[in-house]
Formats: sequence, C-alpha cells, structure tokens
Amino acid sequence: MNASPVSVTASAAALCSNADGDVLIVNPTYKKFWNLPGGAVDEDETPYEAAAREVHEELGIAPPVGRLLVHAWVSVTGRGAQVLYVFDGGVLSPEDQAAITLQEEELSEYRFCQPDSMQDGLIPPHLTDVWQAALAARSDEHPRVLTVRL
Repeated sequence: MNASPVSVTASAAALCSNADGDVLIVNPTYKKFWNLPGGAVDEDETPYEAAAREVHEELGIAPPVGRLLVHAWVSVTGRGAQVLYVFDGGVLSPEDQAAITLQEEELSEYRFCQPDSMQDGLIPPHLTDVWQAALAARSDEHPRVLTVRL
C-alpha cells in the first residue's frame, strides 16, 4: 500500500500584546474566527520574514518580530497539512498601537483581549492548543513543537 504525499502549506504569525498583557487579535473578513496577525509564507521567504511582512501588511506597523514561540504541524484528514510558525511580536508601544491601520481587504477589526478570554469562541477551536503553547513559550522562554490532528 503506497501512501500519497501530503499537501502542505505554511503560515506565520506574531503574538503581539500591550503593556497590560492583552493579546492583539484580528478579525479576518474571509474567516469565521479571529486570529493572530499573520498569513501564508510566500515561496521566496522564510517563516520569520513572512511574519514580519504580514504584520506590516495587515496592521501598517513594523514592530520587531522576535524569537520563535511555536512550530505546529496541523493535519486534517483528507485536506492536507499546515505548518504554523508563531513568533513573539513583543509588547506594542502606545505609538505602535495608535499607528495601527488595518488592511481593509482582509481585516474588519482588531482588538486586545486577555489571553484566557480567547477561548470563548473567538479563535479557531483547533488552534486553541497552538495559542496556549505560544503564550506559555513566551512566558517561560521555551519554544514548543506541537502536532494537531483533526
């Protein structure tokens, strides 16, 4: 029995927060759930470069993107797999927060929310473990590697 090669895509995001520890999330116009700022990794860039580019494109700001927090393999039976990279986007200054300008073609709004409130139907349920791992990795400075199978 020969298995078929899996179709894989890659995405990168940044976990940004304010000085109170609230996490920045964005509401995509083309998806049901809120998400971290980020998106697809283009053919000619690294996941790190993609995270920085996506934050700039989506929010109009360029905070320094830091270390890798999470590398996650998310596989969905019959639909392929996605490799997710979540980087530390740091604490946004009041100036960065005031300068946020949404990419209106893709995002309808943004907000800062407490990390524990993100589980109340705001974020994609299959990514809850990824988000929690990113928060833990930021806190204890130990990156996480996850596998999520759906």
